[in-house]
Amino acid sequence: MELEDGLFLEEVQSENCTAANWPTLRAQLLTPRAHPVLVRDSCNGDSEVLHQAEANGCYSLPQGAGASFVDVPQGKSVTLHAGANCSGDSVTIDTDSSLCETQFPSGASANDNVGSYRIQDYQAPASPYRYTCAANEPECVQNHNSRLGSINKNHTVKVVRMTFPGRTTPTLAAIRNNVRELYDFFGVASRGQVGLASIASQTVEVTSANCATAKRQAVQKANSNAFLTVYSLPSGMCAASNAGSRSVNLKGGLFRDYAHEVGHVLGLAHGNTRDPVTGQINHYADSSTFMGSNASDNYNLPQLHWLGWTKKEELIKVNSAIDNGGFIDVVLRPVGGNADSTSTLKLGAVWDIPGTEQRLFVAVPKPRLNGTNQIEGGTVFVYRAPKCVGCTGMAMGTTVMARFEATSVNAHEAQGLSVQRVGSESTTVQVDGKPVKVYSSVTVRLKLSQ
Repeated sequence: MELEDGLFLEEVQSENCTAANWPTLRAQLLTPRAHPVLVRDSCNGDSEVLHQAEANGCYSLPQGAGASFVDVPQGKSVTLHAGANCSGDSVTIDTDSSLCETQFPSGASANDNVGSYRIQDYQAPASPYRYTCAANEPECVQNHNSRLGSINKNHTVKVVRMTFPGRTTPTLAAIRNNVRELYDFFGVASRGQVGLASIASQTVEVTSANCATAKRQAVQKANSNAFLTVYSLPSGMCAASNAGSRSVNLKGGLFRDYAHEVGHVLGLAHGNTRDPVTGQINHYADSSTFMGSNASDNYNLPQLHWLGWTKKEELIKVNSAIDNGGFIDVVLRPVGGNADSTSTLKLGAVWDIPGTEQRLFVAVPKPRLNGTNQIEGGTVFVYRAPKCVGCTGMAMGTTVMARFEATSVNAHEAQGLSVQRVGSESTTVQVDGKPVKVYSSVTVRLKLSQ
């Protein structure tokens, strides 16, 4: 069970959050969990599990098991074999699949004909966005996300419109348009790595107004094996939108909700902020990312890096320059929509916090103020993010540790790092008769705090 967003709220409302089972629920909330391969007994994603495994290797099924559906977690592929011990006719899948719609190369149906299966890491084609930092590259920022190949490809999407008497649900056309808008955004932010392969749609009527029951009914009726399944909920049925490993449940039609919940499917957690005076963490409060609760333009830089949407040369690790008491000046260009650019300026400076598994990313989210949120152009953000070695699931959560405008002259401290603006480049344009500064770069000086 995923205890993210509305799902945890559902646990509380269902009165499952008791003193007796709270330790178990809390552990699920705090501990990243590997998703197993699940082999099911009928051709939908909510049927009984016949067999499951997490580790790479070969697994035989009991004779006559009758496998009909396989859940495949991101970052893995599964080769289905007709014979035992991974022998005989075989076909490889890298997404949840109904075996009623899967065939072996011989033409035989895989339904009820799988004798064994092999789990392996998904092998992605070469790309400048998937790189390794060599020992002689101290300024290289390593990405530890093992699922880049399974994320960065063309996605199949299924839209499921749930209906219930007396309640309204957005139209299929509106839902499909939101999905297309989402993938237009992904296309730019991922530099063309993520696209929309196909979009199918279905309307299903549920017979219960209970949120959890209605969702289960929709899963059974939809029988989806798409990379992403979007369930659009009837009004007032569920308290919140939420995401699972390959699906989202949306209670409205806001684009921000699509970007937020599908961000979870891609492996992102929430964007938080830290009060610099009290040290209190304000959850969902980072408006520089869709993973907060407010309107935004994009995901933040640590999350874009985690998704594999930045190149090696666009980030600079500063430890070798500052850890022995030195300093470094870095000229940063704004992230904006993260469109591909010929600029040689950096998108971010990164400091691996010594003795921890955490990093600080220094970035400029926006070139100019717009109508999306109240982030001024040239504003510098300092994010704390995990290195996330071996992370799975909804892992890349971030916290804004410091934030200041491009006109600031003071040094700002963030967990042992001093960040000071020492220069900027901007022009002024007229927007609705008012002057607006558009920043092309901000120069920051980084050193250890005194």
